[in-house]
Amino acid sequence: MTSEKVFLPRGIRFLPLVAIIFFSSSGGPYGIETVLSSSGVGMSLILLVSIPLLLSLPMSLMNAELGSALPLEGGFYSWVKVACGPFWGFMEAALSWMASWLDTALYPIIFVDYLAIWVPGVARGKHVFFSFFGGNFSVDTHWLMAIGMMIPIAIMNIRGVQIVGRAMIASMVILFAPLFIFIALAITHFASNSGAHVFTPMTLPGQSLFGSAGAGLGIMLWSYIGYDSATTTGGEIDNPSYAYPKALMWNLPLIALSYTLPVLAALASGLHLNDISKWDNGDLANAASLVGGSWLKDALIIGALVAQAGLFSSFLLCMSRLPFMLAADRYLPKSMAQISPKSNTPVRAIVVSVFIYAFFASLNFTTLIDSDVVLTLFALLLEFVSLLVLRYKYPNMKRPFKIKGGWWGAIGVCITPTLLTLWMLQSTFTSEPLAFWLGIGLASFGATSYFLLKKFVKKDQPDAELDLSGIDFGDGLLANAPR
Repeated sequence: MTSEKVFLPRGIRFLPLVAIIFFSSSGGPYGIETVLSSSGVGMSLILLVSIPLLLSLPMSLMNAELGSALPLEGGFYSWVKVACGPFWGFMEAALSWMASWLDTALYPIIFVDYLAIWVPGVARGKHVFFSFFGGNFSVDTHWLMAIGMMIPIAIMNIRGVQIVGRAMIASMVILFAPLFIFIALAITHFASNSGAHVFTPMTLPGQSLFGSAGAGLGIMLWSYIGYDSATTTGGEIDNPSYAYPKALMWNLPLIALSYTLPVLAALASGLHLNDISKWDNGDLANAASLVGGSWLKDALIIGALVAQAGLFSSFLLCMSRLPFMLAADRYLPKSMAQISPKSNTPVRAIVVSVFIYAFFASLNFTTLIDSDVVLTLFALLLEFVSLLVLRYKYPNMKRPFKIKGGWWGAIGVCITPTLLTLWMLQSTFTSEPLAFWLGIGLASFGATSYFLLKKFVKKDQPDAELDLSGIDFGDGLLANAPR
């Protein structure tokens, strides 16, 4: 039985790629406000500065090496499959896709949270039709508005990657313009307001330093994770071996500054000066009103709405390629691997993903974040394992970008992400047991699904043939490279 070839046209150029990675990894500071009410001011700032060095930099280096060496459709799914075999490849795709069920659902939630500043009637819990599990699962007007936000973005994704890329670039401009003004005015406000401060209190009352860091860890990891998401479109990136590493390096400082400077500006405004525990989603706009008036508040709300739309669009673009690849490999119904002849997009994979995101948008915000991070970190560790396995199996593979330091360098980038994963698991188990068991349950479901799908859906059908043109595994292995 012959295999089919996975091929989507290379239509993503450099600047759209920078924007897609930005919105897959960050999308600006909106939604990060709750770290202040979880960990206190000082600890939040420490996390904002340290997590990029401990997690984002190792992720970027790992992704730059693998993404430049193996610029394949499916990205990390294909890397892990080549390195570790079909089961672990499936687990990488399943963990990442299930994490996206939780993660991508967050952005319509934050979108409506900011919209509720203008339209209070759509706030969470305002008009509830029914809810379960103590309010952790609710169907209300907030959820209906989130669904309304998803539909036009799904249509845009169906129409093609070029449209999505251009929209991402425009979204970055709209997002950053009011933030620049907010930061400039906050500096002036802080200089003239002796009562404002930006570094205290270190923690919330009654928190230990370790407990304070753990309380905000899930939000911070969620805020800085996702640098690998755009690799799923590796087969659609123009000149990927050059463009992807460069785009990653542009995004690393851009994302760190896009969080840290607005948070400092918000603290300098004096908002919630006497009760840090009141910080919540939407408060960046409220802080902006204190330093610039209602017009700046409205501008930040517009920026927040655009940012969440951009995040949802970018994740929908990247994550819909996972069910597409799983269907191409016959783990899911073949119809999900169909490509529209008009737009060259996997329409059914996009539509199915949106239906799943709509369901999870009804869950509690914190539960979604912590469960998402658990799954994402599991998948991330598989990518680091693949980095080491590929170094061992194909030492002479052509790697346009290679982590320096030989084996010591490759092992070194794996250490802090592994330690952060263990810490996150311990913290989530203690403080958010529902999120912990949801993450563990979905991971177990993924492992079980592999054997069931292989027996009853895939059967004896071969995997799709990867487009390995231009990839050199070294030592004459190009012709016999794994498919």
